Amino acid sequence: MKNIVLYICLAMLPFMFTGCSSDYLDVSNAGQSDDAFVMSSPDEAFKTLSWAYAEYRQGAVHGGNYNWQDPLGSDAGYMSEFPTANNVIARLQPEATAVNSAMGLYNSLNVVVARAARIADLISEKEEYQADAEGNVPTEWTQVYGEARTLSAYCAWELVRHFGDVPFGYDNQIVEEYELTSRFAIMDSIINVLKAAESQMYVLGQGGITAERLSRTFANALIGEIALHAGGWQTIRTDVPGLYGDVQFETKGTDDGASVYARRTDYMTYITMAEQYLSAAVNTHSGSATLVTSDSREANNPFQKVWQEINSRRISPESLFEIGTVPGTGNAELGYSQGRAGGRHNNLAYLNTFAAIRIIPSFLYNAFEPGDKRRDVSMVVTGSDAATGREALVPLGVGTRIGGGGPSINKWDKNRGDDPDYPNVSFRATGINYVIMRMADAMLMLAEAKAISGSDNGGAVALVNQIRERAFGDANHNIAGLSGDALLDAIYNERKLELVGEGDVRWDMIRSGKFNERAIAVRQEMSDMIAGLEANGFYTFPSGRTISNYVWTKYVQVDGNSEAVVTQSPDPSNPALYPGWRGIYEWGAEAHEEYPAKNLAIKGLYEYIDPDGAEAAALEADGYQKVDWGIRVWNDPNAKAMLNAAILDGVVGRETAAPRYFHPMPLTLIDQSKGNVTNGYGLPNQ
Repeated sequence: MKNIVLYICLAMLPFMFTGCSSDYLDVSNAGQSDDAFVMSSPDEAFKTLSWAYAEYRQGAVHGGNYNWQDPLGSDAGYMSEFPTANNVIARLQPEATAVNSAMGLYNSLNVVVARAARIADLISEKEEYQADAEGNVPTEWTQVYGEARTLSAYCAWELVRHFGDVPFGYDNQIVEEYELTSRFAIMDSIINVLKAAESQMYVLGQGGITAERLSRTFANALIGEIALHAGGWQTIRTDVPGLYGDVQFETKGTDDGASVYARRTDYMTYITMAEQYLSAAVNTHSGSATLVTSDSREANNPFQKVWQEINSRRISPESLFEIGTVPGTGNAELGYSQGRAGGRHNNLAYLNTFAAIRIIPSFLYNAFEPGDKRRDVSMVVTGSDAATGREALVPLGVGTRIGGGGPSINKWDKNRGDDPDYPNVSFRATGINYVIMRMADAMLMLAEAKAISGSDNGGAVALVNQIRERAFGDANHNIAGLSGDALLDAIYNERKLELVGEGDVRWDMIRSGKFNERAIAVRQEMSDMIAGLEANGFYTFPSGRTISNYVWTKYVQVDGNSEAVVTQSPDPSNPALYPGWRGIYEWGAEAHEEYPAKNLAIKGLYEYIDPDGAEAAALEADGYQKVDWGIRVWNDPNAKAMLNAAILDGVVGRETAAPRYFHPMPLTLIDQSKGNVTNGYGLPNQ
């Protein structure tokens, strides 16, 4: 225990407190990290910075293996593990978490903030950098300098976004006292850092910079994202007098004595800034980043092509920034926590996919319009049975992997990729990169900024329509003539359809000022669905799709193929190919030769089949089996309890109060603050 406590101190506090270290890089051993050694060239400087990249990957992204619970707590996604403490922040239940539950993440972010800032400081002292900085074009020296500043700013933004108001500005120095810093002051500070650095950086594709490194393109988008949040609705503390200084707010709902839902009154300043810099990222400084709009494959689904690249361990042309991982290194949570459900088995351990993010059933059935090619690519009702090498229907209700939980995210699928069998390694070492931001996200944020400001409603509509034309393959589903709240609602809905499972929908709900309304609405959708299933055996959504108590399934060989098939284009006439973008890769016929048919045909998924009728009898005569489906969500007390809890139950009883979505700062930080730092928002302090 003493060693653990010492490690925590050394990891988190060398930049803040007496008793640890002072300058993280200012050490006496010249062979370790003095200026002459680590700053002798831009390449050497980047090697030092790469440590900070790795720390963020391993300590924050990989350490926050459910993406900070963000995809689990929206009106599209939830977690079906029950009971569990893994999703209490996603559920808006801060009192149910532990004070140190996010300690490793908090520590890691602070380490990167300080390390990257120190590297930038050292570079700024170099004569070579100073000479280059006086020029009008970026160089290798100015790029790595800007990269260090941007990485530090990005991790500071992650601290603000997930922890709220935190101690800030104490890195790389010894202090005897510290206190909370207003998040608005922090956001102003890091925006200014980014503004000063971005012009010194290469755009994507310039100077050999790929999306696995920070670029001017991403720095511009990051300024826009932070500004959009700074000018958006958010939960602020009301229990710390004077915390926000002179910033004035408009509020909605009630103040519970600790927090309130608020937006700064000068929000338009930040919205205008967001529009400016997001436009730069999308247009003038996009570099090689582009919205993927073409697909030469027979399937012709450009949206899926984005994920095909990522599952194939290639950088997607749509990515502005990806955190690079290496197969077999044990730091690739994608494909385990996030992805299509799999089963646990010694023969094919690689297919072990926990699949923490699950799709709320009402979203599966009601969210997408007919013809939207994103639907099946984003969501899937089957998973990979490692024990048999077959595709398996994942039951609704409580469960993880293929044992339960219902539909999972389909964007990350170990069966899909140009070579799924390489490398067939540990299930938490896939080598699938973490995509931090992609072009579609930036475009829709730009549309949002335009709609809020009212500066260019036509431009906002055009951006949304670019996304929709990719999704449908034509312009027949474009929106037109919208403005004000109607346009904003359309943009937020489009973001949900485009970005489901990626960790953005929750933040859209918060920023929009309509979190509670959306949370209440999805809970009502599910309540209506459950009541209909219990009363009638089926429930039809406004989309026209019907969920039923039962479906019928049968293992088949697709088109007579003796091997398993990973499906592509959906074919409504073929129950093994509809929904599409599923199936299973041929993981080794010799290991599972007793199961010659490995693809699953499904009947009754979207329409009602009377279990006592002629159609059901004919299906069963043809070898189909009747399988429990919707019945599980009302006939199983555990499933009902799980759904009630997991889908934003923290809004119940707080319908007019602010949503509480922050994580706790760790106990060591609180204890050593001399009473100046506490957790708010109902979070524990001991």
